[in-house]
Amino acid sequence: MNHMQDETKKIKDEFGFESEAEAVKEYSLLNRDFMYTNYPLIAEEITSRLKFTKGIILDIGTGLGSLAIEFARKLPESKVYGIDVSQEMLKEAESLSKEKRISNVEFRNCDVHNMTFQDNYFDLIISFGVLHHLKDIKLAFSQITRVLKAGGLAYVYDLRKDSPQEVVAEIANQMNPDQKRAFLESLKEDIDLVYLEDILKNLGVSEYSLAYPKYSRRTIIKNKELLRSANFLGERFNKILVECFLLK
Repeated sequence: MNHMQDETKKIKDEFGFESEAEAVKEYSLLNRDFMYTNYPLIAEEITSRLKFTKGIILDIGTGLGSLAIEFARKLPESKVYGIDVSQEMLKEAESLSKEKRISNVEFRNCDVHNMTFQDNYFDLIISFGVLHHLKDIKLAFSQITRVLKAGGLAYVYDLRKDSPQEVVAEIANQMNPDQKRAFLESLKEDIDLVYLEDILKNLGVSEYSLAYPKYSRRTIIKNKELLRSANFLGERFNKILVECFLLK
């Protein structure tokens, strides 16, 4: 089984559906009800730290394209690529970008373990909630460092193994049964930070950090209405996440 077939099977397994289209539908509901709140905050926080407004950006495991679209919207002079192994997800992402009239984003069917982009191509690489799906995290980070320009930045967010169980339970109890199952299945493969740090060191990455995501006062103020309306978000939700930052 190749990487793309493996990832497709995993999407089906997590949501408990035979059809990938059904899994995508359920993922869309999870995204709409819970995950959507993260993307504007992440995009706002990262773009405020950048020293460029025109660059080439990659979103790994773009799914419905939500994060890629947020970056494309905030940086209209930049080119944003969103890659995913799921054709069904990419169809939804294309549709969403057209609906929002975002023209500087391009979606490609591509596996992070074997990316077709040339070396030293991207100024910024982003990813949210993808690491725990991957078959070979070391190979994925090898590819990330290969396609990232010298001086380029990468921000990778995922579930962390040391998440407080009371926070996990609080989040899970706000989900419907299918969403809860998918969330708890994902947590079975959450990221061990010691393992992740070893990978980065072995790849020769010297400038990196592994920390809880943290949003500046500026980001919070600009997204205060979103934060008020969210089912859960902020410092408490961030307790189950790790922000892996690296500078090449």
